[in-house]
Formats: sequence, structure tokens, C-alpha cells
Amino acid sequence: MRPMNRFPYPSNLAAIMAVCLFLVGGLVLPSHGDQRDPELDGLFETLKRTASDNVAETVTAEIWNIWTRLEDDRDASKLMQIGIALMDRGRFENAENLFSRIIDTHPEFAEAWNKRATVRFMRGNDAGSRADIARVIELEPRHFGALSGLGMIHIRAGDLQAALQAYEAALRINPHLDYVEDMIASLQLRLKGQSL
Repeated sequence: MRPMNRFPYPSNLAAIMAVCLFLVGGLVLPSHGDQRDPELDGLFETLKRTASDNVAETVTAEIWNIWTRLEDDRDASKLMQIGIALMDRGRFENAENLFSRIIDTHPEFAEAWNKRATVRFMRGNDAGSRADIARVIELEPRHFGALSGLGMIHIRAGDLQAALQAYEAALRINPHLDYVEDMIASLQLRLKGQSL
């Protein structure tokens, strides 16, 4: 893995964990469905309009809840929760296998692809993670977590310009991502230094 602490942003472990928080999306709470839930349109509109950090935090959590839950398949929802718990314990291979099982039965479920992208990234499989992220974005173009993850993959590959573009895309969708704002500022400084 290419060391990232030479950039003026958090250490390698801190950066990875911050991205994982975006990709994992926190706790799974009851919700309505997946990325096709019509409630998402209003939630994303609220994210763009609100100036309140508290409102943005609540809306972002609700978006993650909707993305993470399959209301019409309790077994797949349970597997999703088990996979997330395995990720939290660092059991990435087991989690990847579970997310792959969900993808096999629900290939249109964007969050299963996103979770597998996360564990593949953590296991050093950047090509697999990037392919999964492409599928997430195809299914849910507003997936700011997947775009943030893509930024991290580009940083690890040393492609700072592509990382900047991915983070900027994530911030256009959710303008309340403080970590992403910090990454953008750091990347801009780094790229400015390269062009001198």
C-alpha cells in the first residue's frame, strides 16, 4: 500500500477509517427500502437546501438507512447486518462472501455492491473495489459514499487529480461532508504544489 501520510491530511489509518464510515454508513435502522425508494429525492433536496448541521446529519443517516435495508427480503437484510458487523470486527473475507451472496440474489441492490467495494478496498483489491463502485454509481448515481471511496482508491494509486474529481462529485451531492471538504482542500494544495 502506498503511504498516504506525506499528504497534509489525516494519517493512513485515520483516512481509511473515515472513508469506511462513509461507505458503511453507520447503524442499520428500520427503513423503507433501497436506492429506488421515492423518499430519497426529498432527502437529497433537503441536504442541498439546509444550512443546519443537525438536519444534515439526520437526513444523511436516513439516506444510509434507506440504502442499507431491503424491506422486501428480511433474510437479505439480516445478511446485510451480519456483513456490516463482520466488517466492524475486521473479518473482511467473511463479510465479502456475505455481500457477494446478497449481490447474487439481488444484483440491483446498490448498497450490497458498495459494502463489497469497501471490504475489497480494505483487503487491498482496488481493481475489484473500483469495479463494484462503478456498479454502485450505475444503480445510484447520488451515492456520495461510493464516490468518497473512489477518491480513496485514486489516492492510493497516486492519481490525485482523479481523487479530487471523485471527492468534488461526492460534495456536490452531499455538501455537508466535512471530511470530504478537508480532503478536497488538501488535494488542491498538493496539486498546486505539483504544478509549480
